[in-house]
Amino acid sequence: MANEPSGTPAKITGEPLFTRVLSDLKQHRPQLAERIAANSSVLERVRDYEKQTALVTKQVSLAAAKGEDIEKLALLDPITELYNHRAFVKELKAELARAKRYKHPASLVLLSVDGYDDLASQFGPLTAEAIQKIVSHAIRSALREVDVASKYNQWQYAVILPQTNAAGASLVGERMRLRVGNQAINHNGQNFSVTVSVGVATFPDHADEYDILIACAIEALETALMRGGDRVISV
Repeated sequence: MANEPSGTPAKITGEPLFTRVLSDLKQHRPQLAERIAANSSVLERVRDYEKQTALVTKQVSLAAAKGEDIEKLALLDPITELYNHRAFVKELKAELARAKRYKHPASLVLLSVDGYDDLASQFGPLTAEAIQKIVSHAIRSALREVDVASKYNQWQYAVILPQTNAAGASLVGERMRLRVGNQAINHNGQNFSVTVSVGVATFPDHADEYDILIACAIEALETALMRGGDRVISV
């Protein structure tokens, strides 16, 4: 995507985001533009979900919280204690700004629990929450201190990997996949394990803006799911 001069406001048009993005991509990344054009709903979903999460009313009232509790509620998912979606977007934008400034790579990894809806339906909401906590713990255990783990939505997780290229991010994704799969889950008399599918996208190889990077990671993740899940796919 072409860079605008410093201090120049971005042009505002009436066209949809994905249309503008694809127009820019056709000039600089024609092959990627063709792939995303075939499924332009990916970019629409990225933006729609971001808008939805900004409007969601928290289950725990901020009015009843004070000081650090307010900050915690504003930034963290209450079940997993990972960053929530809103904080994730903020951190991703900040990391890409640093990556552009210092000219180093940065990667985004999206993980989805395979068959989460079926698991939640079979075992109930309490076990579903237990799965989220166990998966988030396995993800954290595979990361460095500088990496940022977040809850992307109910059954998906996002990890920002500073100064990490696509090959390195795929290795991290594989490490997380193995740790989740090797974690035994014992809850409410049920004994089982879960698997995750993983999608990887990297700045600047695959995208140079945060929303396109998310769309690329979603594309890779959905490819992993279509191939049967329990695998890592990079764009």
